[in-house]
Amino acid sequence: MHDAVPQGEQGVYADPAELPPLDPSDWGERQREAFESPEMTAFVDTLRVDGKDVRESLLDDLATYHGITPDQAREECLGWERSSADEWRRAGASDGERGRVEFYRSTRSWAFDLCWWAYLQAEGRADASNVMALRFAQQHVIGRRHLDFGSGIGVTSQLFARSGWSSTSADLSSTLLDFVRFRHERRDDEVTRIDLGEAGLPAGAFDAITAVDTLAHVPDVYATCRRLHAALGPGGVLIANFDIREPSDGTAWHLYSDAQRPLFDLRRAGFVPIGSVGYGLVGYRKARAQGVGHVARSVWAWCVLVSPARRAARRITRPALRRLAAAARRRRG
Repeated sequence: MHDAVPQGEQGVYADPAELPPLDPSDWGERQREAFESPEMTAFVDTLRVDGKDVRESLLDDLATYHGITPDQAREECLGWERSSADEWRRAGASDGERGRVEFYRSTRSWAFDLCWWAYLQAEGRADASNVMALRFAQQHVIGRRHLDFGSGIGVTSQLFARSGWSSTSADLSSTLLDFVRFRHERRDDEVTRIDLGEAGLPAGAFDAITAVDTLAHVPDVYATCRRLHAALGPGGVLIANFDIREPSDGTAWHLYSDAQRPLFDLRRAGFVPIGSVGYGLVGYRKARAQGVGHVARSVWAWCVLVSPARRAARRITRPALRRLAAAARRRRG
């Protein structure tokens, strides 16, 4: 994760219905275990509604909610990135915080993106990040109070809630939270929701927080992680990643092309890594954010992540990592 190479634009989504049969031979161990697990069965069930399969259910969610046809919903899913770039420009999101907030409060395209991403996970065409996060939390967390920070369409909260946790979905996007309410009510899922544009996070209220593909969209990672630290109870666990991207029109909402600085900010906010989750996610334990131990951990994180020597080493090695990543993408076709 520390040496991740940023991706470029995603482009138009693939449609599993038009792809060759799934070949799991190049899956990693975590993806294989997650895909074959009871938690994956539960994840698939969170996506289905009224006896339909996953694809039909998610397209029906979008079509019913937005008053369009399933075929139109599919087209919006496949081309969501172009629509999102248009929304970003209209909101003036590149001009400052006010525009970014307006983008998140009003986005329509992300519901289509996240529904299709959940479908790809259910089909084994994308890493089962939600399932991996749940499996890690069940192994490392004592309590069962969960917060999904940057909850998107609410599938992570559904999965945790159906696995015996009390779960809360929190997001800055009021449009996404409205869609979350619609999806949850259709499936009788009991999940609390927090609109981060109107309310903060309660102190010490959670034992586990997931932030899957969220923190790369946050302009002040340190301040955000301090709030997450405060929202966790003693010994609580944060499961998070940084989805870094190369700067372009289609990745403008990804604010980082290098994970080192935001990782340092997360660590100095009072989090200690305890293990890899899969999909680039890492589990962090809440630690005391003051005192000699905290200072020592912060100095070590500075040395290995953002010190001048570390930055110089990355300038040397990063071109080679980019070439390796490009070669891997070519092999995948």
